[in-house]
Amino acid sequence: MEAGKKIVEVRNLCTEFPIKKEFSDILARRPEKSVKAVNDVSFDVYEGESLGLVGESGCGKSTLAKTIVRLCEAKAGTIKINGRDITNLQGKNLRAVRKSMQMIFQDPYSSLNPRMTVYETIAEILKVHKIVSVHEIPDKVNEILAMCGLNKEMAERYPGEFSGGQRQRVGIARALAAGPSVILADEPVSALDVSIQAQIINLLKKLQKELHLTMIFISHDLHVVRYISQRTAAMYLGKIVEIGSTEVLFTDPLHPYTGILIHASPKIDPTQRERSPAIQGEVPSPIDLPKGCLFHPRCPRCMEKCKNKIPEMKEIKEGHLIACHLYE
Repeated sequence: MEAGKKIVEVRNLCTEFPIKKEFSDILARRPEKSVKAVNDVSFDVYEGESLGLVGESGCGKSTLAKTIVRLCEAKAGTIKINGRDITNLQGKNLRAVRKSMQMIFQDPYSSLNPRMTVYETIAEILKVHKIVSVHEIPDKVNEILAMCGLNKEMAERYPGEFSGGQRQRVGIARALAAGPSVILADEPVSALDVSIQAQIINLLKKLQKELHLTMIFISHDLHVVRYISQRTAAMYLGKIVEIGSTEVLFTDPLHPYTGILIHASPKIDPTQRERSPAIQGEVPSPIDLPKGCLFHPRCPRCMEKCKNKIPEMKEIKEGHLIACHLYE
C-alpha cells in the first residue's frame, strides 16, 4: 500500500500497571514492581487504511488500543492523532479530540449501558460533542442506525432485547456517532457466533470504505485480520516485533514468532494442514521480562546475542519492519 498522510503516530509508547505491595514486601524493602503491558511501541497508521494487530492473548494488544484513546495512561512515549500530540491532554482539550477517535469494544454484552435505550445511547454522543442541533438529533440517530443495518423501530429498545450481533451493531453505531476519523476495533467479533462474525466484518469493511475511516483492528483470528487489513503488526510481550503488508507478512513472515503464529492458525483445506511443532515453553511474565530479545527463551533460532541484546526495529524491505537479530 502506498503511504499517504499519517493519521496515527505512536512513538516509544509504554504502559505499566503497578502491583500493590504486600506488607512483607514493605518490611523486606523490596522494589516496587509493575506489569509492563506496552513496552516501547512505535508505529504509524495512514489515512484510510486498516492496520491489523495480532498476537497471543495477554500480549498487550487491547492495552495498546486503550492507551491510544487515553482510556489508559501512558508511562512514556507520545501519541499523535491527525498531527496533534494528545499524550498529556486533559479536560476540555481531551474531550475535543475524542470526537476524532472512537473504540469498538470486544464484548457487546458489557459495553452497552443496559438502562439506556439505543436512542439514548447514540443521542448522548451527539449531545456531548454537539455534533448536530437538538432538533436534528432524532433524524441523525435514525441515519446512523440505518448505516449499521438497524431500523428506526429498534431505537426505543434496550440492549437486553437484542442478539449479540445486533448489540455489536449498536456498539459500532455509537462509535460512528461522533464522526471519528480513527476507529480502534478491539476483537469486535470474538464474542459472537461464527455465523454472525462475517456480517459484522463485512459491515466494518463497508463503513471503512464509505466513510474513509482509518482503523486499527485487533484480533486473534488471523483469517479475519488477513481479510480486513492492508498492513499487519505482530505483537509479543508488549512489543511489536514485525510490521508490514498483510499479504507479504502472511505469505513470507520474517520474524520467527510471526511465522509460528501464522503456521499455528487453523487451515480450512485439509490438504494444506501441517504438523509443524507448536511453539515451545510458556510466555514469560510481563512483571519480570527476560533480558535481550523477549522472544529468545521460546525461539527455535535463538543465537547468543539474542539473550543479551535487545534487537532494534529496522526496515528490511520497503515498508516491512522487523526487530530481530537474524536480519542485522
